[in-house]
Amino acid sequence: MKKNIFNLNKSLLVALVLIAASCQKLEESPDGISTPSNFYRTVLQCEAAYAGSMNALWTTWSGYQNQIGLPDGQYEGASLDLGVGSFNELWTWHYKAISNVNAVLKAVKDGSLAGNSAETIAAVVAQGRFLRAFNYFTLVRLYGKIPYITEDTPDPISTPLTPDSRLEVAAIYDLIQADLEYAKDNLPDFDGSVPGKPNKWIAKGYLAKVYLTRATAPLNQAEYYAKARDMADDVILNSPYTLLPDFRDVFKTSNNRNMEVMFAFNRTNDAPYMPGNVWAPSEMDGWSSGAVKILWATTIYPEQPRKHSYLLLDFPSDIYDPSAPIINWTESVDGVPYIGKYNMPNLTYEQQVGGGDAGIEMKLLRFADILLIYAEAANMAGTGPTQLAVDRLNLIIDRANEGTGTEARASIGMSQAEFDKKVIDERSFELCFENDRYFDVLRKRLLQEVNLPDNADGYDENDYLLPIPALDAGSIGQNTGYE
Repeated sequence: MKKNIFNLNKSLLVALVLIAASCQKLEESPDGISTPSNFYRTVLQCEAAYAGSMNALWTTWSGYQNQIGLPDGQYEGASLDLGVGSFNELWTWHYKAISNVNAVLKAVKDGSLAGNSAETIAAVVAQGRFLRAFNYFTLVRLYGKIPYITEDTPDPISTPLTPDSRLEVAAIYDLIQADLEYAKDNLPDFDGSVPGKPNKWIAKGYLAKVYLTRATAPLNQAEYYAKARDMADDVILNSPYTLLPDFRDVFKTSNNRNMEVMFAFNRTNDAPYMPGNVWAPSEMDGWSSGAVKILWATTIYPEQPRKHSYLLLDFPSDIYDPSAPIINWTESVDGVPYIGKYNMPNLTYEQQVGGGDAGIEMKLLRFADILLIYAEAANMAGTGPTQLAVDRLNLIIDRANEGTGTEARASIGMSQAEFDKKVIDERSFELCFENDRYFDVLRKRLLQEVNLPDNADGYDENDYLLPIPALDAGSIGQNTGYE
């Protein structure tokens, strides 16, 4: 289907030009003006800029705190009828974050932290390189060949980006891995007093995820399955993170920063989250922003206690009336289920209806994901599932079933293909609405399948990459299918 050009967004190139222009040296250097060359002179200043890079992805009423309705087969109303303006904001957010990180890395490379120990400087650089890898890992999966801008990239004013600036996908992954390798070797161990700050185990977790992605589409470099298996195994055996006994405890706002959560958007009090009723149905005074695809919720997701926690299927008919009966989503005004992870009982009543900060911690990497990475990689690295892969997958299934659920356990008798499908299905159930499923859909080439029967209009193979914003595409080229 021909995809039309519309809705031009902010441009990477324009953003880079503005950043570069703001950093040009003046004829005079007035005292008190902060620039990259004179600001990043303490560790705290560098880390403040890193926090700012995460804030580029997390701003009130925008960013990842507002669910990105990518067509992963779980969001009600998502569509494959994509145009050149579809999801342009993802490109803008991540390149803005990268610009913030690169400014710090450039200053540190130029000696801004001179006087600190080599270990301290390496740890600051490791934080930046981890965050840069985190952003590029998202971008390469969504857009394929992209510019890989570092602290050493020439000034975009004097050296504009061109189509040749877009690196091959494998080369981008090599650079992501190099950043993560440096991060795992130079970041400190887990420290519970600094939540949100990357540590070596988080870097290893993302390395395992990068390896697994390389082993699947579009690169299909099968030798990376073993690397993913071994890196995930290291995290499972040696990190302080763990699978909580009760899935109900993972998403409670009263239990934020628990030991199943490895990496998340850890906000401060001056960067509040949106009100809880944003994700709720009309009966809960909601804004109907968290609707779940009916077919997936009713037919695909197995019946088990976890389903009734992660999805909102039954809820009060009037949130303000304590005596109001509980109704099923089929009886509701909106006529759809909702995301349970971001509603009561994970929120308090006041967070749900108070109109203020709901306190929701948006997860980016969980220990459950590492178990699933291990299971998938161990199976595919050999000729079928190992007993350890089966056992680790069943840890998640058993927790979800609680002895009463109907989901079948994995078994050593499964074929390699059967076990692989079992893992991917389990990833969709356990990690739903955590900005993960869409990437599984891309790397396992499930895009059309998960959007059938009602959301696949306009599908073609080009949909496996999102469009580059038109203003940038004019300089660096556009992904096929969006011309």
